Parts: sequence; structure tokens; C-alpha cells
Amino acid sequence: MSDPRLLAVFAVVFILLGVYNVMAGLRRIRAARIEQRRLVWYRQINILTGTEYILLALVFLVSIGFNTGTLPASLKSIVIPVYLVLLVAAAILAGLVIRQGISNARQARAQSSTQTVRSNGTSRLKSTVEADPVGVTRATNVERRRARRKNAAAARRRRAGKA
Repeated sequence: MSDPRLLAVFAVVFILLGVYNVMAGLRRIRAARIEQRRLVWYRQINILTGTEYILLALVFLVSIGFNTGTLPASLKSIVIPVYLVLLVAAAILAGLVIRQGISNARQARAQSSTQTVRSNGTSRLKSTVEADPVGVTRATNVERRRARRKNAAAARRRRAGKA
């Protein structure tokens, strides 16, 4: 993995991927602003991924410069900490990308389960809620919970009596 040609190819690919992802993220933010929604950049997974790719490309470029001797040996005391900072920043961004991806998946799942949209745009959830009075379902749920608690208390008493 220390071949400079291979690292250069990886660096170019990562730069292109990074620029593409950052541009796609900025496009999404602009589209959200037009729709009067507020999206912040640090919650936009494309921008985080693009930034991570660009940091990895910089890590590859610093590695190429150091291994080929392009950077003078006198800069070694500066290049090594910069290399490590870039590497740690890329690792932190990778963690943030994973965290945000999981968060986005949970939000999408929650939205799809609470709001199923029909082809004409009306919500199935609203139609089922309107069909069932809220008080009846709430009372039924309270009764179920009360019965569950009662059964659990009886089971605890039985276990305690056996012990």
C-alpha cells in the first residue's frame, strides 16, 4: 500500500467522491430551504461523507509526499502531527457518518410507521384513527395494562410463596 501510484489513484478517486458528495449535500440543503425546511450541514450525511473522503485523500497525499521524498526531511516534525490529525479527523467523521446514518434510518422508519401515505396523498393512519374513537382505544389499552400488572403481581406472589 506504499506504492505512490496506487495512493495517487486512491487520492484522486476520494477527492472526486468527496466533491460529489459535498455538492449533493449542498443541493439538498438548498432544496430544503426552498421548501421552507431547515437542514443543518452537520446532520446532512452527504456533506459529512464528502468531508471524510476529502480528509482521507489528504491523508493519502501527505503519505505520498512523505514516502517519495517530495516533502523535505526537515518538515518531518510538522508533517507527522498533521498526518495524525487528518487521520483522527477522518476517523471521527467516519463515526459521525455511521451515527447519522443510523439516526436517519430510525427517523425514516418512525415516519413510515406513523404516516403511511396513499397514492392520493391521504394518510391511512388518519382514516383508521377517525374510524376508532380515541377514548375507546385508550380505555382498552388501560384495561390491558391493568390486567397485565395484576397477572404479573400474582405471578410474583406465587413465586415468593414457593421460595
